Amino acid sequence: MSFIAEAFLDLPVSPEVAFDALRDHPSWKKWMPRSFAPASDLGRPLEEGDVIRVRVAGAPFASKIEVVVVERAKEITWAGGIRGVLHGRHRFLFEPREGGTRVTSAETWSGVLATLTKPALLRAASKVGMQQLRGLERGVAR
Repeated sequence: MSFIAEAFLDLPVSPEVAFDALRDHPSWKKWMPRSFAPASDLGRPLEEGDVIRVRVAGAPFASKIEVVVVERAKEITWAGGIRGVLHGRHRFLFEPREGGTRVTSAETWSGVLATLTKPALLRAASKVGMQQLRGLERGVAR
């Protein structure tokens, strides 16, 4: 059984500006929160198929995630973990709004461990998702 941790933030920029800021992997070290710290650097913007490493919520080791969707001004999605055990698929959706963009963080969790740890994982994933959105807010202000 899967579940989704969601958060959203309205930014006073176009979907293209918000999308380009999140896609700009080299800039993450300047604004991405410590709860999702980059542990690798592509040296270029994200592309579908990229595998990057991040330290999630202070974990002692870096996790690998694969970028699975990069659709300009609409969506960036990455996924990681072990299917059937603990697997996350994190979507960032960019929706034009009057005066800016609503960016939604929607992280779908599945697997046996996700089911067993749902309350804690849901709280943590929602918190990190909002921290990423607040980081993106700083990123677009640069």
